[in-house]
Amino acid sequence: MKKIYIILIMIITFFSFETKNKAITNITINNQTIIPEFNKDTKIYNVFVNEKTEIITINIAKTEEETVTGGGSISLKKGLNIIEIISYINDKQEEKYTINITRGEHQIDKKEAALRTLNISGIDINFDSNTYEYEIDTNMSKRLEITYEATNPNSKVKLKGDIDLIKEENIIEITVTSEDKKNTKTYTIKINKKLEKNKGVENKESIFDTKKFSDFELKLIIIGIIGVGLIILGIIFYILFIKTKYNYKIIYKNINKELYKKIKRKKD
Repeated sequence: MKKIYIILIMIITFFSFETKNKAITNITINNQTIIPEFNKDTKIYNVFVNEKTEIITINIAKTEEETVTGGGSISLKKGLNIIEIISYINDKQEEKYTINITRGEHQIDKKEAALRTLNISGIDINFDSNTYEYEIDTNMSKRLEITYEATNPNSKVKLKGDIDLIKEENIIEITVTSEDKKNTKTYTIKINKKLEKNKGVENKESIFDTKKFSDFELKLIIIGIIGVGLIILGIIFYILFIKTKYNYKIIYKNINKELYKKIKRKKD
């Protein structure tokens, strides 16, 4: 049993090394402020520079396994410059960030509470900044990836709702609060999930239908299954070989005692 525990610990240790974080950890621009501050879950940023700034340097903190495009020295045209930073690991795209760099004068309305862009991966929403209610039908079953950009980058945006698409009717709300905190607008998205039903077969939900597991969680589940299997094998080995052998020794010893008693009685 001790060997089984050692093997299990080795397996867990192996997977823990495999699941370390391999995504971009930070993005900075020399002598410039990035709005909002970098966060791995925020995909769109804004930077404002004066008209005399012709070149900026984008610094990207990454791991050795990553290949990143979009960093380094960037020449700026007047007005809006859109820079995309993409991370690849083993030629597979892992992350994508967009930086909107405005060169020249810009005016920000502190009373503005609106989104400039709103995108949902795999769904055409036909977004309009002045339209606040949407209803969409889809047969998607994976977790939604939602990206947005506020008209005023200093306004506060809060997203809540059923982005995992667990239910047939899923409501998502995106609330924008102006920089001066006096105005609030809410965009409501109702997503109707189409459920595929087989004729004559009743669809039944399992616990896995309502849960999207991360790679780390899946590996832990696999480790658990392997561990339980090894424990069961250990119990079977103990019953078949060790315990059985021990029982045979007792039976053999008892038989010898009976023979010894019979021989002694005959002698007597």
